Amino acid sequence: MIDFGREVCGRLAIASHREWLVTNGIGGFAMGTIAGVLTRRYHGLLVAALQPPLGRTLLLTKIDETVEYLGHYCPLYVNRWFGDEDDAKRLEEPHGHYHLERFRLEGTTPHWTYAIADAVLEKRVWMEQGDNTTYIQYTLIRASAPLKLYPKAFINYRDYHQTTIASDWETDVDIVASGLCITAKEGATPLYLFSERGEIYPQEEWYEDFFLAVEEYRGQRDVVEDHLHIADFSITLQPGESVTLVASTKPNPRPASPSATAGLTFRPASCALMRIMSTKA
Repeated sequence: MIDFGREVCGRLAIASHREWLVTNGIGGFAMGTIAGVLTRRYHGLLVAALQPPLGRTLLLTKIDETVEYLGHYCPLYVNRWFGDEDDAKRLEEPHGHYHLERFRLEGTTPHWTYAIADAVLEKRVWMEQGDNTTYIQYTLIRASAPLKLYPKAFINYRDYHQTTIASDWETDVDIVASGLCITAKEGATPLYLFSERGEIYPQEEWYEDFFLAVEEYRGQRDVVEDHLHIADFSITLQPGESVTLVASTKPNPRPASPSATAGLTFRPASCALMRIMSTKA
């Protein structure tokens, strides 16, 4: 059984070297590190198989979450930025992994547990079998007051073997029911982002120089990448409540009900494969 506590999750040097992988059975996948920091070009929350089982294309790179609780803002994410040799190419900020109490698998579904003061927030990620659809669910397990969740979504549009440097994409963002329809550039397959509740605010700003430590270790030339900040969410959770974000190539992905829990109960194969790996970087 995979179950890591603070001894792993709270130490970035370890948590950035433990990776998770979920697949959808048709060639698409979601993959990342426990800490959430990008270390490979293959990391992303939705790498869609646009011509199953081929055409693997990075659509949704990552979601950086910040919470507001009892008057304080706490980032739950960490990014590693490229610097010069004096900076050792490891400009890490913020330090959201300090709030990461636990990472575990429940069946084949990855769970992250964050502690913010007396609040406990849980996150889980899974994919729909046979669809290029990823679900990211947040549940406020315990709190003495409402918690505000601010997820920030980053996208890309490229073959999963490549990397992207910021360019003048003519990105179209259309508001649809409960979310956005995003066409990254001309001819691109649209990405749909949805939320069960709250508000969504379209954005369009490139974040440059994400440092990919494992790519450097592998001897690759392209060890930095840029990703497009495309949307901000604003969601208020009461104790015991859940919210699910959905990223899909479909305008009407299957609903995850109720609040995704039934989907996990009755479709346990929706996470086709999960593995934890240790890398050197």
